[in-house]
Amino acid sequence: MRFIKNVFSQLHSFVLWLMFSAVFWGWIFTIVTDAPAEEKVTVYCYVSEIRDKDLAVALEENRPEGIRMIKVHPFDYVMMNIERMEDGDIFILPESQIETYSELLADAAGGAAAGSDMKGGVAGAADSGDMSSSMDGNGAESIDTADGSADSSDGFLIYDAAAGSGGAAQYIGYGDEDYYLFLGARSVHIEDGKALEVVRQLLDME
Repeated sequence: MRFIKNVFSQLHSFVLWLMFSAVFWGWIFTIVTDAPAEEKVTVYCYVSEIRDKDLAVALEENRPEGIRMIKVHPFDYVMMNIERMEDGDIFILPESQIETYSELLADAAGGAAAGSDMKGGVAGAADSGDMSSSMDGNGAESIDTADGSADSSDGFLIYDAAAGSGGAAQYIGYGDEDYYLFLGARSVHIEDGKALEVVRQLLDME
């Protein structure tokens, strides 16, 4: 009896040790397997449900040249500050949260306005595949749609709530409002166009 009581009295210590061990080794694994910012693209999604690993694998099948890794995380992802959300390359946000996270986004105010103007254009282009790439005056790639173009400072409509359809919907559980896709303000892949290549994949996915 005394042995059993001793075991139960120490049970919380064992549980804490197991939790700490899991976090520690997960942290070590992430460091060992991670890639530098120049060789990966990180996508953050403000959604309640997402098949993040499956989406990352699907994106990596056609990853841009020079990119070794594509990571997809929900907004509540935390891993001991190994990856900072501020350094994300792509953000998918519901319309109601764009202003809240505007500091993370490349020209979020302009992007929100552009996204609103492109509701028919981008959504239609994503469905029909009527998208083409070009280079802007700064050498950065842009995505042209039927209704105009959206450069790296704009937001793209990725989910149309009224139509109930959008990009990567088999992986992302969108809510009951429109969702927009933005490039990160601190992304290292804006000028080289690699973030926009991933944007195009996301918009074209079913």
